[in-house]
Amino acid sequence: MATIDLWVKDGYLSTPDGNSIYFWGFSASPDGRAQVPGPHLVVRQGEQVTVNLMNTLPLEPVSIVFPGQWPVSVDGRLARPQYDQAGNLVSFADHAPPDRGVISYTFTPERPGTFLYESGTHPHKQVPMGLYGALVVRPADYDPGDPAHKTAYGFGTDTEFDREYLLITGEIDPELNNAVGEGRPYPVPRFRPRYWTLNGRCAPDTMLPDRVPHLPHQPYGSMVMGQPGEKILIRLAGAGVDNHPVHPHGNHVRVVGADGRLLRGGTDLSGRRFTVLVGAGQTWDLVFSWTGLGFTPENPIPTVLPNRRNLGVGDAGWTMWSGSPYLGQKGDIPVGVVSFNEFGEYYFMLHAHEEHKITNWGEFPGGMMSMVAIYPSLSPAVGTLP
Repeated sequence: MATIDLWVKDGYLSTPDGNSIYFWGFSASPDGRAQVPGPHLVVRQGEQVTVNLMNTLPLEPVSIVFPGQWPVSVDGRLARPQYDQAGNLVSFADHAPPDRGVISYTFTPERPGTFLYESGTHPHKQVPMGLYGALVVRPADYDPGDPAHKTAYGFGTDTEFDREYLLITGEIDPELNNAVGEGRPYPVPRFRPRYWTLNGRCAPDTMLPDRVPHLPHQPYGSMVMGQPGEKILIRLAGAGVDNHPVHPHGNHVRVVGADGRLLRGGTDLSGRRFTVLVGAGQTWDLVFSWTGLGFTPENPIPTVLPNRRNLGVGDAGWTMWSGSPYLGQKGDIPVGVVSFNEFGEYYFMLHAHEEHKITNWGEFPGGMMSMVAIYPSLSPAVGTLP
């Protein structure tokens, strides 16, 4: 049996353009900070899960709903919607009262896959404010030490993977957040995002490592890293209110699962896609593998190398390409010039295919953008979920 404790708190998010935005989020400890997205919840198929929710917001009741999980019980009975005295729907599930209210939810995941969890109370306000996260259900036979059983959906499902990443899409309208922070009403039809996020961050912060000190409320990075030939499982979850076409630049992915269901029903329904439309409330499980030209000296890239005057990248003195067409092999660069790809890695953009979503309040680059980096060698600890 897994027991998970979550606290509802508030804080301020940071954006790369210097903005500071009031938000609500989940925390994993009573002394921890609120975060967006909430802590990743990783559990096992068939094992009972209890989630204890402590609400520290002074005025707002808060609940959690677990799409794809059934039944969910509270105090030994089914969780049920809540209404105010006028008969208006307040919450899709029993909620924790404001100012230190507590409630517990219990369920047993019946199938593996990627799922969301989010507030079911005034969701038009509380979810965009940051009360969301992802639930990963491991198959019952999951064994990270056995390659045949290190899978997304179980042995024999052709969903083996070497590394794993979880990317959650979202949007921020600062006008909503400011109104909530100041106790003002906000008409929902006016919702207009100015920031688009991966794991609560906007580019270029998405490419920073996990838990960098200057982003205390946004602990998860979104850089996907691997080695040539590895199978990389990318879990996508749409926690916002919009649909986002997510695209690994110049590459395809194999879609193996949707909404926590294996794409195989007697026949193999998985397939390769160039872009995956992540719908609001939807999840996808993708397997990415790079076996392109250039990662061994015996496998040359069929291209003409530029002369030295065309090797500069960015402003003068920033960086230069080494001139080598081989992954992991580097030639000489001029003395005093820095090379950003210290390990000879390759980079591919991973981004939303709608241009305005890769900006920060209209400034490019930013928003829902990260990178896929292919390294000649990489620690096995990279690309793991707790």
